[in-house]
Amino acid sequence: MNILLLNSIGKKKWGGGEKWMLLAASGLIERGHKVVIGCKKNSMLYHKATDSHIPTVIIPIHSDFSLLGFTKLFQFVKNQAIDVIIGCQNRDVRLSGLVKMFMSKPIVISRQGVQLIKRNLKYRLSFAPLCDGMITNTYSIKSEYDSYGWWDDEFVKVIYNGVELDLNNNSSYDFSLHIQSSIESPQIILSIGRYSAQKGYSYLLDAARKICQINDKAYFFIAGEGRERSSMQSYIKKHGLENRVFLLGFVTNTHALLRGADLFVLPSLYEGMPNVILEAMIAGVPVIATNVNGTKELIKNGITGELVPPKDSAALFNAIQSFLTDKVGTSFVDEAKRAVENEFSVSYMIDNIERYLLSKIKSN
Repeated sequence: MNILLLNSIGKKKWGGGEKWMLLAASGLIERGHKVVIGCKKNSMLYHKATDSHIPTVIIPIHSDFSLLGFTKLFQFVKNQAIDVIIGCQNRDVRLSGLVKMFMSKPIVISRQGVQLIKRNLKYRLSFAPLCDGMITNTYSIKSEYDSYGWWDDEFVKVIYNGVELDLNNNSSYDFSLHIQSSIESPQIILSIGRYSAQKGYSYLLDAARKICQINDKAYFFIAGEGRERSSMQSYIKKHGLENRVFLLGFVTNTHALLRGADLFVLPSLYEGMPNVILEAMIAGVPVIATNVNGTKELIKNGITGELVPPKDSAALFNAIQSFLTDKVGTSFVDEAKRAVENEFSVSYMIDNIERYLLSKIKSN
């Protein structure tokens, strides 16, 4: 197959969808398929794809009506005889669908890591007719989309994310650089994700403030970047947490962070299938996460991790404090590792993607 993975995400943005794209591209290339990632010039996705020796093409899509983006996309699809486009953003899918209207191919697939389509006339008229199928990573999203009644049960395909750990890199982030040298056996609580309202960091910061009042060994680290950084920093300063809660910014080697952490916390208000939970589980770090969307498909509560209600800083406080005092989460580690190895391998993910795309081409 000739496959274009198209993602017009902003130049400075990076998340689970972009990680998925690199893994999918690498895996499909290893299977003998020709794969190119289409993205914006000098975006993080562009640089990471280039570093991974994945072919790229610059497609400058800035809106649903991007004339330059459409022209570049049309020319590339025609010249390279692309069989399948997987679009990550809704505008990518719409423009790809318009390209298909002029040449009868390629197959256009939407990849939905979080719910981005609403049950309204706008999406029914401008999205559904331009898309041939959809890949998502949670049954909760599939169930919601199927309930719209716009397509048959086979249209939305659930393919769980695969996760891999860089086993050749044993480096561990040195959290002690941020901690007073007099503290013995500090307890490192880590969270990773964009500094955005979706990630629920206001609730985590509230829980962290209360934890720090009663536990002088607890230290919180949040890695990421985003528009909520200034408000998060203001909260930290207001409550005198500058030496206990640290915003690390964007960190490339998240595996090193996980190796040095005692506990991983994901306080999101909604999620797709968060790769970072799988990465924490395979790295042997106990996980506490909010009971939303894909997290409840990843975590068996009380067996492979602990689930708490979203938007509930008291629940986060209680769960974190229980772990720090009783180490209750350590029993999760072995079961969590086994679950990831059995159900969320990269090879299994690529098998399912390949099979789905080939079936779509055959049925077209």
